[in-house]
Amino acid sequence: MTTIGSLMKTELVTISPKETVSAAAERMARTGVGALMVVKDGELVGLCSERDVVELVVAMGKDPGTTAVEQVATSFLETVTPDTRLRRCAEILRAGGFRHLPVVDGKRPVGILSARDLFEYVVRSLEQVVDLEQYRKELGEGVDPYDHAGGSYGL
Repeated sequence: MTTIGSLMKTELVTISPKETVSAAAERMARTGVGALMVVKDGELVGLCSERDVVELVVAMGKDPGTTAVEQVATSFLETVTPDTRLRRCAEILRAGGFRHLPVVDGKRPVGILSARDLFEYVVRSLEQVVDLEQYRKELGEGVDPYDHAGGSYGL
């Protein structure tokens, strides 16, 4: 079975709890991520997502330039370890309605899995299964699965 360790992003984009939401939004935009791991003294203490910025700052009329990340970041996190199976990760994401799942070693962040990355992995894997089944079907029917042009090899 595949574990999250083979799929998680290991280039972590982090932020301190004392930094501003404005700094968090800028970092998310610059790095193309939807959530930042909030880290204090090397330990994961929260997750600040685009959703947090929109719902807890912008929609509430707070100033992102003066609001600290620790005021809006999710601090009660579901986390997994690198050896957690992907099926379990999918269950956690679905049950919690999460878009991001932090991966930790103890309390130290080592990776993150986004729902988008998991979805893309599942789709790629499903396509491979379908392609393999089509190949086997064509072999069983006596069709040369490598003859895509419909003609002979010699011409």
